[in-house]
Amino acid sequence: MPILSIVVATHNRSNYAIFAAKSVLSIESDLIELIIHDTSTDGKLAINIKELQEDNRLRYQHCDVRLSMTENHNRALSLATGDYVCLIGDDDTVSTEIVNAVQWAVENNVDAISPRVIANYAWPDFLSKTFGTGHSSRVYIDNFSSDISLRKSESGLRKSLKNACQGADGLPKIYHGIVRRSIMEKVKKKTGDYFHGVSPDVSGALGIASMVDSFAHIDYPLTIPGAAGNSNTGRSAMNAHRGKLEDDPHIKPYKNLVWPELIPRFFSVETVWGQAAYETLSKLDKEKLKEFNFVYLYSICLVNHPDYSKEIFKSIIFYKNEFNLNYFSMFSKIIYTIMNIGTRKFIRIFKRAMKPTASGGRFFIPNVKNIYEAGKTLEIFLNSKSISFKNRGKNV
Repeated sequence: MPILSIVVATHNRSNYAIFAAKSVLSIESDLIELIIHDTSTDGKLAINIKELQEDNRLRYQHCDVRLSMTENHNRALSLATGDYVCLIGDDDTVSTEIVNAVQWAVENNVDAISPRVIANYAWPDFLSKTFGTGHSSRVYIDNFSSDISLRKSESGLRKSLKNACQGADGLPKIYHGIVRRSIMEKVKKKTGDYFHGVSPDVSGALGIASMVDSFAHIDYPLTIPGAAGNSNTGRSAMNAHRGKLEDDPHIKPYKNLVWPELIPRFFSVETVWGQAAYETLSKLDKEKLKEFNFVYLYSICLVNHPDYSKEIFKSIIFYKNEFNLNYFSMFSKIIYTIMNIGTRKFIRIFKRAMKPTASGGRFFIPNVKNIYEAGKTLEIFLNSKSISFKNRGKNV
């Protein structure tokens, strides 16, 4: 039996997914399995994956029914048999040392690991509105300490709610994280499924945080997020990751989509995370919704998406009426929060302008053709520095 299931849900992205599969299966360990749940209609991955199916660690399943992203991820995770699970995208990979991290978790009875994202890869087709092809074919690697620290889930959850659950930082994670599979089964038993809403990564993090008292934060590269040209990251880099809900290809497959009136009705990173958080918390613990900072959500949406102010103010008015709030007090808080967010954004842009290259001063390795090569590039880099998780982990 594997101790780790690496889970991938994919749809019509075989040119990325096949390299992700090759990368994971290049790990020389019988303690892992790779789960791929494929809803593609073009049939390409089903053909390309045949060359890898002699490896009995691969469990590939094709589904003829068009599923939403969340349904696809729920189906994929249901196929896992490992003691621990790690969810990655179809343009991502994991470090060859991820098995060592899971063995450490087993030995120390750790339910969840949340590694900091240290290495990331930009595919050759990745474009940025500011730097064009400047990031393309690069593996970026940040400095790291290899430190391991135990953190309380409750404090991370409170901070996340204060920031309107804008991302999974500070929380135990399954997306580019590692969690005991039994924890995810507890989430499913309580809520009806592993993930809810339109963002499996945020939903998964909130579910885990509600089930585990603590988790290990590890400052070591255990996964490598990839950014392909037509990925959500790629769309964000081109400032194209927003629009009307009804028009967005990410949203269209959702049947009977529930979009609360408290969440501004347009597609963006901020609203997607907010909607997923709302739906997940509604099923996990409705009392937690009282701590959700709607003012912060509205404020960051107004700063980043002023062209959708009509939709944002509609939700603000609904929020005011729903909670019987004072107009002056509520808008004073929104204005104050907008000023804080705007100031931090200005400072961030100013600092970035002082480093006008694509890398912004970050270390990178160029001319990396795909995520398989990115994984090997990271492995070579770590070996050249005589760094390994196993050796560093013993000193924690």
